Amino acid sequence: MTALDPSALLLTATTAEPCPGTLRVTVTGEIDMATRSRFDAELDRAVAAAPHRLVVDLLGVGFCGVTGMASLGRLRARCAAAGIDLVLKPSIVVRRALDLAAVAPLFGLEDRQDQAIAR
Repeated sequence: MTALDPSALLLTATTAEPCPGTLRVTVTGEIDMATRSRFDAELDRAVAAAPHRLVVDLLGVGFCGVTGMASLGRLRARCAAAGIDLVLKPSIVVRRALDLAAVAPLFGLEDRQDQAIAR
């Protein structure tokens, strides 16, 4: 019997390739200290796949703490270094955290209708 990973109850992530060259990671739950390693591992796998475009769908995220902001900052830097076009689809909670941290302008953001609101 394997031990249950408690972070699996707080955060889920699925990856899909909606079109060639684009990888989409859909995240639901909470991004905090308890789930950071799981979140980072999913993002690491996505970057390692070297897509042309990486879309991180955070519409299902209900909490994003400082740890989540740090993870997104690291992801941004890794994507820039790898030449990957990074796009975030933030929930209201994530958008507010990005705005409060004054880093929203650094990210390519898309609203719920898939229209770019900032690049």
